[in-house]
Amino acid sequence: MKITIHSPVGFNETGGRSNNEDTIHPQVGEALASDRLFLVCDGVGGEHRGEVASALACQSLSHFTAQFKGAEMTLEVVKQALDYTLQAFERLEKSDPETHGMATTMTLLYIQDNGIVLAHLGDSRIYQVRQGKVIFKSKDHKWVNELIESGVITEEQAREHPKRNVITRVISAGRNDEPEFVLISDVRANDYFFMCTDGVLEQLYDELLEYHLRDNPDNQSSPSEIIQAIKEECEGKTNDNFSAYLLKIAHVEIGAAPLQNPGQKEVPLLPENKSPTQVVEEKGPQSSSNRFWIMMAAVLLVGTGYYFWEKEPVQTDVSVPVKVSATAVPTTDTTRPGIEKPKKKEEKRIPGPQKVKSGVPLRKKKDPDRVKKEVDDLRTRTLEEEVKPESETPVPDPVVKSEKSDLPDKLKKVDPKQD
Repeated sequence: MKITIHSPVGFNETGGRSNNEDTIHPQVGEALASDRLFLVCDGVGGEHRGEVASALACQSLSHFTAQFKGAEMTLEVVKQALDYTLQAFERLEKSDPETHGMATTMTLLYIQDNGIVLAHLGDSRIYQVRQGKVIFKSKDHKWVNELIESGVITEEQAREHPKRNVITRVISAGRNDEPEFVLISDVRANDYFFMCTDGVLEQLYDELLEYHLRDNPDNQSSPSEIIQAIKEECEGKTNDNFSAYLLKIAHVEIGAAPLQNPGQKEVPLLPENKSPTQVVEEKGPQSSSNRFWIMMAAVLLVGTGYYFWEKEPVQTDVSVPVKVSATAVPTTDTTRPGIEKPKKKEEKRIPGPQKVKSGVPLRKKKDPDRVKKEVDDLRTRTLEEEVKPESETPVPDPVVKSEKSDLPDKLKKVDPKQD
């Protein structure tokens, strides 16, 4: 198959932080419909330069992928790209000690002739939406998700769990986390692919995303109008940086040439035990026979048509009643009519503090809103009594979002002791 897309659209916003540690590739305003690779990364680190980590990851991954133009993006190729990126991290940490321990999440989307490749690490997310319904959603690499899957806690308890900000997979020097990889071969025209950091997810839940990407023939909004509406959902409300990319599939052509491995030459398939000369010689008589039967069928069709023409002449001046359909009455909603905007769930996502690789919190800073802090402390104590001890469930080298530090709000810190 051959997949083409409309012009990609995205945003990369600082949000409620003083420093933007999100990076997207291509940068805002530079993406073209001919681009194949898209990346959205959320830096982890605070003092450990999370903004450098996300930018370096996008730069290294895009540079590596460019060397494999026309080749199939497999899981092994993705792992090679991550290894190449980790080497870049290690070189920078040796030359710049301030970057030691930096890390980033990653979402990767790559368009190729056998489908769309998706890969991710951490809690940045990828969606596929068709006709206003989410048909694919990546799973966040969070410790609480593992507790949910094992039946230790419920989804409601996870939203307020004291370790809700622990992430288990990132790109960071000294780590070799396995990326989640999937090849989406079921791709259709007008499908949407949406990639975003967790800052977007503070305000955008699944039903609201479906609302903005719904199939509405009464009002076809362009991708640029849709991404602007999603951006407005987050502006002034999100505490974190928030970044995203939106891709709309324009056309899917079935039967395109298959992908080739690097260095592999395309060779036409031949029947077993037959040379190319034998195949060409067999095609001659078969083609002549086909032409003979086609001519005979044409003669029969002409003769039959003449017979019926003479037997029943064509009638003229026959009045045919015309059925006139009623004119559709426009709805009162002139923005995007056809569906009511869903209300946000009562159980709101509680935006977490920063991500840190160890379980040790950063330096604490008093929260100006003391009442909110007391409520959070009460929730934490209550949940700790309800949930089983953490020692019963092993933690696979977690990455933790700590309490707020005395650094600017968005700065993310990584504790190198666990590397």
